[in-house]
Amino acid sequence: MKRFIFLAIISIFLISGLSAEEENPIKFKIEKTSPSVYLLKVAYPENFGIQKEAPHRILLNPGSGLKVVSAELKLKGKTSTRKKEYFESVEPMQLKLEGKGELEIHAKIFYCDYNRNICIPGKILQKEIIQ
Repeated sequence: MKRFIFLAIISIFLISGLSAEEENPIKFKIEKTSPSVYLLKVAYPENFGIQKEAPHRILLNPGSGLKVVSAELKLKGKTSTRKKEYFESVEPMQLKLEGKGELEIHAKIFYCDYNRNICIPGKILQKEIIQ
C-alpha cells in the first residue's frame, strides 16, 4: 500500500510538471506597410529582455500562393537599461512578400525574465495569414 501511494505521488508530480510548461512570452506581429512590404515585429512583456549576442534563428516558411522575396531577419534594437547584454526593444524587420497565403514563422529566440532572473531559449512556431 505504501508503495502504491508513493508511486501515485510521483505520478502526480510528473504529470503536473509536464502540464505546467509555460507559454512562450515572445510573439511576432506582422504589419503591412505597402502592397508587398511588411514589418515583422517582436513583441514581449515589459519585464523581459532579448539577449543581444545569442544565436537567434528566424525562418520563414511560405505556403502555396505566397513567396518571400527578401527578409532581413537580424535582431537589432535599443540596449536595456537593466542589463547591457539584452535588448530593451527590438526594431521591426522588413519583409518583402508576394502573393497571398499562410506564412509559418519558426524561431528560436533567447530571452530573459528579469523578475525570475532566468534566461531561456524560446522556440516559437507561429502562423500568419497574408492577404
